[in-house]
Amino acid sequence: MSAPVFRLDGLGYSYPLSKSPFSLEIDRLEVREGEVLALVGPNGAGKTTLLHLLALLVRPGRGRLEFLGRDPWRTSDETVRARRSAALLTHHPYLFKGTIAGNVAFGLGLRKLPEPEVLGRVREALALVELDGWQAKPASGLSAGQAQRVALARVLALRPKALLLDEPTANIDAALGLRMESVLREAGRAWGTTVVFSTHNFSQASRLADTILYLSEGRRVEFGHENCFSGVAATDGRMSWIEPRPGLRIVFPGSASGHVTCVIDPSAIRVRPSGDGAGRASGPNVFRGKVSRMETTDEATALVRTSGDLVFRAAVPVRDLETAGISLSTDVLLTFDAASVRLTGEGTASPVKPR
Repeated sequence: MSAPVFRLDGLGYSYPLSKSPFSLEIDRLEVREGEVLALVGPNGAGKTTLLHLLALLVRPGRGRLEFLGRDPWRTSDETVRARRSAALLTHHPYLFKGTIAGNVAFGLGLRKLPEPEVLGRVREALALVELDGWQAKPASGLSAGQAQRVALARVLALRPKALLLDEPTANIDAALGLRMESVLREAGRAWGTTVVFSTHNFSQASRLADTILYLSEGRRVEFGHENCFSGVAATDGRMSWIEPRPGLRIVFPGSASGHVTCVIDPSAIRVRPSGDGAGRASGPNVFRGKVSRMETTDEATALVRTSGDLVFRAAVPVRDLETAGISLSTDVLLTFDAASVRLTGEGTASPVKPR
């Protein structure tokens, strides 16, 4: 087993002088060499704060953070050496004036690498992000997606031990984003680089990461925030349910009691137009909504966010959406089987015994 690149024990951080009660608390976390870790959670969950801590830009308020088996804060020289082994790409990267090659070579110059090696790394990094031959072009005037790719090339050229990325494909179209995911996977394999990235895209996290860390309000949680509903369970002995809102039941099999949390996999949710005959349905786990967001995760699948009775996110084949004529603002019905509801939380549940 490879050695840990990051080891966190009892780590805590609160922003100094901030009036916000937010604090990040990580009891224990290890990220190993070549591992890809995804940070998933809603806005304000602590994803960017954790990336800044791992990039050694801020120091933990309490607990311990080890990088490459050492305390990076032991001395100022140790901090500088550690920071040069980690690279952070922010959600809105800043490019310097001058050429694209000058931007990509910036960190290599600080590390005083020989010029032939610098030129080779710049060329290789730009090829990885599909900007071959762009070295002499000015960095000004690039689109948001092109600027994101230049910034990604700049950190890839460093071949860091830890590559930290805040929503790395947010400004890139879906097809190119999938190709950039392959680049990140190959970086780990080719250079032994540990990759930690934040994302709101659950499908991307599942495709790319070896491990997914779900964060909510600065704490590690078992599940992500999508399709996650809590309530006090009621039961008839064979089926149980919670009511996230009065009169809206999520039903699941078995006998449950106490406060529980239900999680529904986005791929288990079916979406149909509510205006056609096939869309009129009744029974358990049928909810009405309106499509508020559609996000293509690959050529075959889209994540559909709906608002209405409850907020859901469903993973739906693109072909099914096209056939049904579902687009933004379409009124839909969402259905899922009781058996697809996953149960967690403080309550207890017993499966129904077959007769």
